[in-house]
Amino acid sequence: MTLTQPSNQPACAAAPTVATVEASCRLPVLFLAFSGVAWLLLGTALALLASVQLYNPTFMEGCPWVTYGRLRPAAVNALTYGFALQTAFALALWLIARLGRVELVAPLGLTIAAKFWNIAVTVGVFGVLAGDATGYDLLEFPLYAALPLFASYACFAAWTLVTLHQRTERELYVSLWFVLAGLLWFPWILSTAQGLLLGWQVTGVVQAIVAGWFANNLLQIVLTGSALAVLFYFVPKLVNRPLANPALTRTGFWLLLLVGGWSGLAQLPAVPAWIPAVSGAANVLVIVPVIALLIPLWQTVDGRISDAWNASATFRFLVIAAILLLGITLRTAFLGGHFTQFTFFSVARTDITILGVFGLAALGALHYIVPRLTTGDDKLPSEGLADLAFWASILGVLAVGIGFSVAGFNQGWVNGDAEKKFVEGAVTGIAGQLKLVTFGYGALALAALAFLANFALAIRRCCAACCGGAR
Repeated sequence: MTLTQPSNQPACAAAPTVATVEASCRLPVLFLAFSGVAWLLLGTALALLASVQLYNPTFMEGCPWVTYGRLRPAAVNALTYGFALQTAFALALWLIARLGRVELVAPLGLTIAAKFWNIAVTVGVFGVLAGDATGYDLLEFPLYAALPLFASYACFAAWTLVTLHQRTERELYVSLWFVLAGLLWFPWILSTAQGLLLGWQVTGVVQAIVAGWFANNLLQIVLTGSALAVLFYFVPKLVNRPLANPALTRTGFWLLLLVGGWSGLAQLPAVPAWIPAVSGAANVLVIVPVIALLIPLWQTVDGRISDAWNASATFRFLVIAAILLLGITLRTAFLGGHFTQFTFFSVARTDITILGVFGLAALGALHYIVPRLTTGDDKLPSEGLADLAFWASILGVLAVGIGFSVAGFNQGWVNGDAEKKFVEGAVTGIAGQLKLVTFGYGALALAALAFLANFALAIRRCCAACCGGAR
């Protein structure tokens, strides 16, 4: 596998043109992108309602469908499966087609699989709200929604891998390493977790271990890997430089796969002591591959950050996503111990990874991809809406991350001090931080709405151009 700079030029005479490649991507990628951002809007709205109940428990009381115990898992799973994974699929298709210089295989079939995925997510969210949640973090969908979800992914992955096999550019650029790893990693962890937890129904502490292992691998390998695929494709392209330090990038990739799957289990309760110990060590060791992957990106953009920041909305999203990746890695390594166990501190990691590291990288990529698949322009129709989406998403992620993290610290102090009253310290004492979380979800919903409006303008221009051309 050789690292080369992403290029818009065909690898050989037999390779399809960029226009042909993007035409084959248009239907499935735009459908997945639109559906993903729509789920971002819905998921953040559900999370906002759930966050209000943390400091105002009488809010919407009397209806079991909208209690915190149902709203929060429904929101997290809507954001994970509706927004994050679906948008990751869209990015994977586009990256494979562009870097492999190949037309997508069965674009209509991919779109149909994406529709069934959305149906399964919808059924799962309603199942959680109805009280059928499994109770496992990031795996709350009941079995009647989980099985169709897996079947939809199997169809999607099969056509995607066939497309990858038929690429005309045989050398795999680093972005495709992460795409391929995610495509293979996700069905493995999903089938294993569903089989053990929902099928064979293992008992005791094994449930917590399997559920924690699944959630960590989904966040650390699949979603973070998808964000890194975006970073390694767009950063060299936007600064017009080849990727620096290929050897270090290769090392970081393999180390992340080796170490990343072990992290994230340091706060599991009532499990053998060696599991939190090994996971705690992995939390620290994962700093090495993350830094090894970020250093080449820094070397690539060195001296051109200011110009790229001013010229491209995509680049601005990617810079913040990279900073958040480093920040959440250091935070988990040094502050994710027993002190913050059973607090909102661990909740912050999930939200920052889904909405910050992956979410910002994905929105940045879509700001580049959507206009090219619709109007053929370099930017979305409204720069004002693009700026609104950027600043609202930044404020939202920071507010949610800081609010939950500070609230978790306060809960940790109360848990460690027997003289403090729990209700006063760990509930009413963190109301201010939780209100900040509510503000953050509102800002993220605004960012999703701004992007959807820009998306609609791009579709409208595309339709107008097509109709005008037909006349």
